[in-house]
Amino acid sequence: MRRFAFILALAPSLFAASGPESKDISQAGIQTAFRILQKEYIRSSDLTFDELNRAALAGLLERLDFGAELIPRKLESVPEAQQGVRSELITPQIGYLRPQAFTEREIKEIEQQLAKFIAAKAAHLILDLRTPAPPGDFDDAAELLSLFLPTGEVLFKMKQMDQTTSETETNRREPLWAGPLLVLVDDETNNLGETIAAVLRQRKQALLIGSPTRGGAVRYETVPVDAEWSLRFARAEVLLADDSSVFKKGLKPDFVVDLPTNMKRLVFESGTSKTVKSTITDQPRARFNEAALVANTNPELDAYIRRSAGESLPEDATKPSDSVLQRAVDLIHTRAHFQSAKIDWKRKSPASNEPPVRKAILVKP
Repeated sequence: MRRFAFILALAPSLFAASGPESKDISQAGIQTAFRILQKEYIRSSDLTFDELNRAALAGLLERLDFGAELIPRKLESVPEAQQGVRSELITPQIGYLRPQAFTEREIKEIEQQLAKFIAAKAAHLILDLRTPAPPGDFDDAAELLSLFLPTGEVLFKMKQMDQTTSETETNRREPLWAGPLLVLVDDETNNLGETIAAVLRQRKQALLIGSPTRGGAVRYETVPVDAEWSLRFARAEVLLADDSSVFKKGLKPDFVVDLPTNMKRLVFESGTSKTVKSTITDQPRARFNEAALVANTNPELDAYIRRSAGESLPEDATKPSDSVLQRAVDLIHTRAHFQSAKIDWKRKSPASNEPPVRKAILVKP
């Protein structure tokens, strides 16, 4: 009887995915439908306690969405091979950073790379938070934010689901980067990346570029449920300095640029063996120029002969391109161009020293 009561308690979640009308059914109606299926369904023998229990749990997890999930215990920690920071000076003025797992080791690496960018006199920074990393530790998020926020400022707050008060995390060190900052986000940005982006945007220290995030700024707890599986569930909600939350709301970028997830992953994979800059620039084709003339070669003729023979050339293949990063670089270049132009829209035209031109008077005969 206790088993049956337990299944009935989970029944609303079990029926949640059956259609939009299920939310209007009363608890008594759900229990009645449940009993009918157990007795009258054409294959009621399939509705064993084990199957009903699994279906109830699956329905509950589906309803909670990213609030809870079952994960293999072997995937609880991020392998060392999947950790590291992609760092590069895309141009002498633009630095690029992309953490892959948001671990303590990566935060230290980001600090070192920022110091190198500053030494190289880079004026702009692009922080790419689009890596599909598993949920991380918010101590690492606080350490990363401390590289950008002033000393003593509130970074974020953490509120337990069953408490009325929240824990406040403040910056205890001097910031390292104070220059212009662009942050790239999308729906795969993890809980730490979303929190970092939300804090920087609220403080007006960064512009967000990319696609909307999913609203998963929560602290997760992972508990083993058997020898092979663990339950990862949201335990605390992240609040910004003004007590606002992005949980289940997400962030809408200041500049929306959509890049399909499969294309982004191809870009990231292709960039592992190449530079980040290569994902936003095209390699020019070899031309017949002075160097080719001196070398007694004609690359254009060679390419024509190979294509005529049905052979494909490397430059003919379409390579994956990171349109989000490209728009970020374009925005930086545009801003720098307008700042260097120093256009004074209210300035009047200078007076001319030349004598005025006399107009000819036409006399009718």
